[in-house]
Amino acid sequence: MAIHDDSPYRKAAAKLPVRFASVPRKRRALLVALLLAIAIFVLFKLITPSQTLLFFLFSPDVAGPYGSEHYPNSGTATNNHHVNDILQFIDPLIGTTNGGHVFPGATLPYGMAKAVADVASPAENAAGFVSDDNPITGFSHMHDSGTGGQPSLGNFPLFVHPGCIDDDYTKCDFSLHDRPLNRVPGSVYASPGYFTVNITNGVRAEMTTTHHAVLYRFSFPGTEKLHFAKGVAPYSPLILVDLVDLMNSRSMGGIQVYPETGRIVGDGRYMPSFGAGHYHAFFCADFKGAKIRKTGTFVSNNATDAKQFLGGVGSGYQIPTGSAGAWIQFERPDSEDLILARVGVSFISVDKACENAEQEIGEDWDFERVEKDAREAWREKLDVVRVDARGTSEELQATFWSGLYRTLLSPQNYTGENPLWNSSEPYFDSFYCIWDSFRAQHPLLTVIDPKAQAEMIRALIDIYRHEGKLPDCRMSFCKGYTQGGSNADVVIADAFIKGLTADIDWKTAYEAVLSDAEIEPQDWGLSGRGNLVSWHERGYIPLNDVDKNGTGPASRSISRGVEYAYNDFCISLLAHGLSKSPSLLGGAAPSSSSSSSSDIQQYHPNISTPTPWTSLTSDITKYHHRGANWRNYWNPTAKDLFRDRSSSPYSPQEQDTPISGQNTSVPGYILQSPFVGFLQPRTLSGTFRYHPTRTCSPIQNQHSCYYDTSLDVYEGSPWLYSFYAPQSMSTLISLMGGAQTFVERLEYYHESGIAYMGNEQSFLTVFQFHYAGRPGLSSKWLRSYVPSMFNASVNGIPGNDDCAMGAFTTWGMGLGVFPVAGQDVYLIVPPFFREVKVRAGMDLKALSSSSSGPMSSRDSKKAKWAVIRTVNFDGEMQGDGSGKPVYIQSAKLNGKRYTRNWITHKFFEKGGLLELVVGPDESKTWGTSTQDLPPSYYEDAKFWDEWERMDREKTERWKEGEAGSEVVDGEY
Repeated sequence: MAIHDDSPYRKAAAKLPVRFASVPRKRRALLVALLLAIAIFVLFKLITPSQTLLFFLFSPDVAGPYGSEHYPNSGTATNNHHVNDILQFIDPLIGTTNGGHVFPGATLPYGMAKAVADVASPAENAAGFVSDDNPITGFSHMHDSGTGGQPSLGNFPLFVHPGCIDDDYTKCDFSLHDRPLNRVPGSVYASPGYFTVNITNGVRAEMTTTHHAVLYRFSFPGTEKLHFAKGVAPYSPLILVDLVDLMNSRSMGGIQVYPETGRIVGDGRYMPSFGAGHYHAFFCADFKGAKIRKTGTFVSNNATDAKQFLGGVGSGYQIPTGSAGAWIQFERPDSEDLILARVGVSFISVDKACENAEQEIGEDWDFERVEKDAREAWREKLDVVRVDARGTSEELQATFWSGLYRTLLSPQNYTGENPLWNSSEPYFDSFYCIWDSFRAQHPLLTVIDPKAQAEMIRALIDIYRHEGKLPDCRMSFCKGYTQGGSNADVVIADAFIKGLTADIDWKTAYEAVLSDAEIEPQDWGLSGRGNLVSWHERGYIPLNDVDKNGTGPASRSISRGVEYAYNDFCISLLAHGLSKSPSLLGGAAPSSSSSSSSDIQQYHPNISTPTPWTSLTSDITKYHHRGANWRNYWNPTAKDLFRDRSSSPYSPQEQDTPISGQNTSVPGYILQSPFVGFLQPRTLSGTFRYHPTRTCSPIQNQHSCYYDTSLDVYEGSPWLYSFYAPQSMSTLISLMGGAQTFVERLEYYHESGIAYMGNEQSFLTVFQFHYAGRPGLSSKWLRSYVPSMFNASVNGIPGNDDCAMGAFTTWGMGLGVFPVAGQDVYLIVPPFFREVKVRAGMDLKALSSSSSGPMSSRDSKKAKWAVIRTVNFDGEMQGDGSGKPVYIQSAKLNGKRYTRNWITHKFFEKGGLLELVVGPDESKTWGTSTQDLPPSYYEDAKFWDEWERMDREKTERWKEGEAGSEVVDGEY
């Protein structure tokens, strides 16, 4: 794999075929040699004799305020500002095929402007560009990264012709159907803040961005005439702007070109890609580098220079959807055969789009400056993590750094661009979707970018204020579809538990999560939860439930149920934390003899429910109890049945009962694995219905469980969801037959093909061996997936990235831990590097809301480092395909022996040194004792006795309520 260097010198070299094609080869060689000699001379002049090139390449970290004064031996971690610039290891093209849907173009961290070449690749171009052989349709300015569903954004694409056949503008291709052209093989290059590609008409397109604007640089061959298959075109560039989007969803719009200045402005109304409603977007494009010849508009492939304005585009009675826009044709460029295009975007107005471009790019149109600023923004954002990568392959370094980079692409900071309401709060969009991101990405942002994460929390709360519910998925100011539980509850609880409390309105935040738990919205397919009457009264969602309070997909009873349970558990933790911090709710400080004040004990949320709350204390009990409701789905007699004609390690057993959803006419044995007991759907009468345990896994009907599924699980099998009880793992392990059987079962899940790492629910299962006292197996399975499924190739992601696949590799490969989202728990695994340093957030409880950017120099000087060091590091054990395992033998935390296989957030908040001694054999002592296991919050036998008693009473009540009426269970 070629590691990319984002320096401008590489890019200048990339332009040689276009600009110096006419220079003889010998002269080019002499010129290159001369430039190289000059560069070497300057280099040796700039450094002192003691600062040799080797010194710069291998020098220790001397980063001033981020230095390791408390841990001097940790100075080997790479300083990201030195010659070993980590940007060279970031390849934005990773995951741009095979369903990764990664955005590889130019942007800033959380940037609204995202520029890239769009490709005609149905089902793959959700983010615009795809690393395949399909043609390029244009260059557009806004995208989302890593999403599923329909393609997102891609509004107002530019397309560039170096000239038109016979110098007749009507003979240029304008429509989306006719204009696509192939890329030149090997011409695509991407790095943070920059993207370039050559297309086969001789045009090279380069792009870089600010937060709300894009600067394009189009280079041309410079020849007087261009020869194409259709004829000869004189050199006279034509640039068009189309009002289409990637989804072709425009319902209205307009565009205007100003002949005197060449400015093109326009707007359109479009649909979101995975939600309901519509959004309005605006753009403002200016051009520089050549004199204007002609301007005009076009509809489909019909262009005219007589009309400079189009209105009602896509309204249905004037101009239908499809290609429609404006164009501008230039004389030969003034110099260097370049034309620059500056495009501002906005969701407010055309004037705001123009203002964004003018303020952020300025009047100098300096491409190198804008690109340099973009690179520096990425360096600054990524400088919170440093590694000592000696012995780690470049392939793995690229996998790690590119994964970390992708976690900062979304959610996108749309502060100041919200057209829906006026607010002083930050606004983030493209929460795409929290069902994916709550498990790994948001906990990672809490560690590496707490300011941004705090602003995202505030944005979620502000959405609740104005729309009445927290979102599960949101894009382009529209409500997205709810895939499971109300997992914004987990994001909010996770932030609170880890001390991210400053500048957040916790009173409203608490009301928001209680609204999710108690109030069913009219359409719970777009926000909140459904089937809440049954959830409250029965403790589960019946597969044949009749929901009279709201509407939504009548499916996913298992997967929604276990997520509702975990959401409620997290609410109980939040209530407990707030009871100890009453000032966050406006109450009095607790007395020394009481954990909470009487004001907070009687705190009432400002929402209306049939059963009002009496106190935080009662909330703690209520939601802790509901957090155990996952057990209502546990069928201890459910068998793992499957049909397989191939060889199997288990003896075939003939069964009398056909398996639902399978073709019983297929010859072969019905097999049964030795594992019994799975989550299964239940009816209104309380009986279980058999749901094939492997359905919705890669080995059985995987693609039958998307949003429109009629089944009881979503994008995962009952095998997968049966492991999802992170609040009560000791109970789950007991139900599965004890620690040894649990380990055998979890290994079988990973080795049999049932596991699918392309969805985020599987992430935690890689590390759940910790709960059974076998943390070494978590390391083993992590290294089986990295790099086989997570690597540095263009298809190096096993599913939609969702900005979460990168978080998985960042945690496991680099930080040496994996979070249990919603809890103050990080499961420890050996990282893939000798040493990793994470800048600890010293001031999480006092973050300033005045800046969303990097830490100020004052804050930086206060920061310390959380250092994870691997003792006995061996590069051959780091997942490079050698097959050598790596297991933790012992550990020290700040110099003291540490036997727990997990740590708390205090390590990342306060800083410290975690030393992990590793070896080739699994340890029988480290992290294996009961006292060293992660917490389970439902270990008290008395609790389960009480829970079962209350469950029996609830069952009797709802059965009495149904007496006299016949309850007919729906067929599965």
